[in-house]
Amino acid sequence: MKKNLLIASSIFVSGMLCAQVAKKNSNIPVKLANVSAKKIDKNMGGDYTPSFMTQTAINNTPKIVSNQSSKTSVQTDVVIGQTYYDLQTNSSVGNRIVVNADGSIAATWTMEFLDAGTTYPNRGTGYNYYTGSAWGANPTARIENARTGWGEIVNTASGKETVMSHGISGGKIDVVTRPTKGSGTWTDNITAMPTATTGGNFWPRMVSSITGDTIYAISLTYPTGSGGSIYQGLDGGVVFSRSFDGGATWNLTNVVPTGLTSNEFRGFGGDAYAITAKGSVVAIVAGDSDKDVVMVKSTDAGATWTATKVWDLPIDKWDHTVTTSDFDLDGTADTLDSNDGSFAIALDNNNEVYVSFGAYRILQDAVATTQTWSYFPYTDGLYLWKESNGAATFPNQTAVMVAAIEDLYQQGTIYLPTPSTAGDYPFGSFGSSLTSFPSIAFDGSNNLYLSYSAVGDSLISLTNTEKNVRHQYIVKSCDGGANFTAPYDVVGSQNGIATEGVYGSLATRVNGSLHLVYEKDLYPGYGVNSTADADNQGDLKDIVYVNIPLADLPACNVVTGVNNIKSSTINMNFYPNPASNNATIDVVLNETAKVDISILNSVGQSVYTTSVSGNIGSNKVNISLNNLAAGLYFYQVKVGNSKAITNKFAVEK
Repeated sequence: MKKNLLIASSIFVSGMLCAQVAKKNSNIPVKLANVSAKKIDKNMGGDYTPSFMTQTAINNTPKIVSNQSSKTSVQTDVVIGQTYYDLQTNSSVGNRIVVNADGSIAATWTMEFLDAGTTYPNRGTGYNYYTGSAWGANPTARIENARTGWGEIVNTASGKETVMSHGISGGKIDVVTRPTKGSGTWTDNITAMPTATTGGNFWPRMVSSITGDTIYAISLTYPTGSGGSIYQGLDGGVVFSRSFDGGATWNLTNVVPTGLTSNEFRGFGGDAYAITAKGSVVAIVAGDSDKDVVMVKSTDAGATWTATKVWDLPIDKWDHTVTTSDFDLDGTADTLDSNDGSFAIALDNNNEVYVSFGAYRILQDAVATTQTWSYFPYTDGLYLWKESNGAATFPNQTAVMVAAIEDLYQQGTIYLPTPSTAGDYPFGSFGSSLTSFPSIAFDGSNNLYLSYSAVGDSLISLTNTEKNVRHQYIVKSCDGGANFTAPYDVVGSQNGIATEGVYGSLATRVNGSLHLVYEKDLYPGYGVNSTADADNQGDLKDIVYVNIPLADLPACNVVTGVNNIKSSTINMNFYPNPASNNATIDVVLNETAKVDISILNSVGQSVYTTSVSGNIGSNKVNISLNNLAAGLYFYQVKVGNSKAITNKFAVEK
């Protein structure tokens, strides 16, 4: 599989990238930049390397009640593990956290704790368990006895514990079990689940039923481009398997559900699918950027399936070696609105299916020799679809855009730093929309909670000042996704340092709190197989568990519509830069407000603070730098209740 890249040409204002956004009832960028072409190869081989999947234009109006983040001190954060291997998914976030009825919690992640190089020989499943009163010690070894990865966790209703991991030698799925959750010796079994082809099965997803020891799983048959073979006409088939005894044996294996067959698809890629279940009701979503998105549902534990199209790409079973993206056959290649392959799926309390995924756009203007197309950076947006929306039929898509980058300062712009390296991006390359990696849960009142990761407006990493970090957010809907509360920022800041939070997995059980596990570090992007964000290589990442009391989230009783409060800050300047003994920060306000100013050293420690009462117009604040040694520093300006803006400067002596 190969994808090309359409890179956006930059529009700079005062050294910051200024992105136009919709003017009416929307804080989503309509078009962040124009485009020019550049080719980048992203081939699948060995361990799958995800393609960069961002894009440029969005046409939907989201239903967001506000774009002011909310956070209090009630939230509890615990680092439960660490990893050098920082690629937690190729596309969709897995089911990596289980909250049990007795209050215990199990969480997993892909871990390499010992080797900070590029081969990660000890890669496997990191695991930690919360007894109801305390988490265990951070693990220093995988639970499997061989190199694997992307482990999915279930605790069955009878108390068994099962982890299913990415295929090892011969493409075997590794099923690791123990009879009692939270304690005992893990037992590996690589023969319990038969492989579909000689190439094997890879990238599994797994969920448990709410009764007994039933487990439902999906995986991908290895595509031919990775050394696999065709399975039932599919070059990479999404296959379903079922166990009634916690994964010891499997009585349904490698079934291709109706709607995901070779009649509808040519094949799929790694992790471009998700699964959910309640009792005997099972639902799967699968697709990818050059494909339809289809939801298949079973009410008899996977014996039979019905299919519904969630997103309809106008070219069916697209073969890029035969046709371009000219779907209307007018002789000109068309840019296609699509999905980013990062899916979440959930069942509400009435067993209605909900699906979420990131926005995407693709273009292929010439017939290719391989499966290749071009895509667009700088496009943002997160879609939500539910069963009652009905099937999509191009051009009538039934998914609705519900989240995007938050315009923190209500200025109609999203601020990104200017990359110092030509062709680089002002954010980490994650293989997704700028708002993506969704995860969904419902509480007992059928309120919907949608977790996602999005690039932060003006949230510039202090350790890599060329890029904005992503944060993990949660929004809530009390009316089935018709309206959502303001985004709740899970990550916040760490001593004034902008940290990145991604790959959030939300537990499906909501028991007065939301339970989330995500990856957190200082560097935007990821380091595995990546040269664009190489700062991440050799960097130990934190795996963070978060308990968010429901009372800490915004209430639903807010009228739909964008908050029209404008930012007090309309301009800010620091001079001279470099500075020596003194500097001036000029903050221009359009209303009176308190202005808090901090100077931070290169590791984020505050070395100087002051506050002034700002007036409308120019407010010049003189800063003494006499006590500062030569080096790189950051100035941070906070106006009123808005979020602080951080920029760099240098001191020369």
